[in-house]
Amino acid sequence: MKSLFLIFIILAIVADAIGQDQNPLALTEDARYFDFWEGKWIGLHDNNTLDSTVSFEVVRSVNPASFEEKWQLGNSRSAAIRAWDKSNSKWGFVWISDNGLFQIWDTRKVDGHWYIYKQFNVNGDVYLSRQGFLLQPDGTVVRVSEKSYDEKKWEVRFSQRLKKVALPK
Repeated sequence: MKSLFLIFIILAIVADAIGQDQNPLALTEDARYFDFWEGKWIGLHDNNTLDSTVSFEVVRSVNPASFEEKWQLGNSRSAAIRAWDKSNSKWGFVWISDNGLFQIWDTRKVDGHWYIYKQFNVNGDVYLSRQGFLLQPDGTVVRVSEKSYDEKKWEVRFSQRLKKVALPK
């Protein structure tokens, strides 16, 4: 978590350099979009059994619209900060991985849901990637990853369901 805090401080310094206000955070509907996200989430197999190789541990950070996330996807570990940016009225997202990746993703609201967006060039295959963490009526979350070459047609790369579980005491 010290690494996440350092990233947050660096981003805060950069943000401060472009001008900020001292007004309190107003929790708009969009700023509350991820209120469901705090907790421990485990992946679900197609047969609804838990997949312990996939987990997200999410805690609130320095304000009610900010989260620190620890991801475990198979043998890969990563961490992220997700926070509402009141100056731009959108979510911010920064992600780091155990194999040395550092990514700052843009965010957009599409059909009532907030997605993270980033362009990639994988061996000459240049595409826009987006991911959404979509709360379902049954309380699960669908993490969907899609890619597009024209931002009109989106191809699903993968989709996984997550279930919130009780944290050990």
